Amino acid sequence: MLTHRPQFALSGTALISHSNARRRRALPQRTLSSPIAWRAQSSNEPAQGVLENTLRSACEVIGAQHGFVLLLRDETALEVSCAHQIKPRELLDAVLGCAGRALHRALSENAPGMCSGSGMAHAEISDSADSTAPAVIALPLELGSRHRGALCLIQTGTPRQLSELDLEILSALSEQAALALQAANQQSALSRLAASLNGLSPRLA
Repeated sequence: MLTHRPQFALSGTALISHSNARRRRALPQRTLSSPIAWRAQSSNEPAQGVLENTLRSACEVIGAQHGFVLLLRDETALEVSCAHQIKPRELLDAVLGCAGRALHRALSENAPGMCSGSGMAHAEISDSADSTAPAVIALPLELGSRHRGALCLIQTGTPRQLSELDLEILSALSEQAALALQAANQQSALSRLAASLNGLSPRLA
């Protein structure tokens, strides 16, 4: 599971119910006192559009049925910036369950994380037909020193094997997602700066 154990925050479009999550023994109940933040970067619609298209493309590359982009801000808050074909409760169950180990590797070690449907970690990608295909793939996103992120894909049913080519394509798509998030963050910072300067203008006059 995620070792950061941040206080979760899902503001904006939906609020996740924690009824299922409370039954999970790996995390103490106190960590579920507030929800995970679900926030579209609406202040930068072009960047959000790129992020959504990139996530959809990443799902199509490996035939994943679900996907989402998760951010870790300042080591204290998890934020869902984008989701594809997954409901809030299902997403929370994935973060706290089957995707936990893969996300931990992507967020803390800045390396691709892979897990089976039961949450068991995969050490590496294998083309071998007798190896178990990962059901969850989490790719790290380079977002600077204060923020980290992961693009997470979930294959339901019988997951197919990943090849080195698949990983290369997914890596390129994760870089594109990171650029979109950086653009949205920069736009948001500029908007806050402009609002702050506008607030100071009457005092300076």
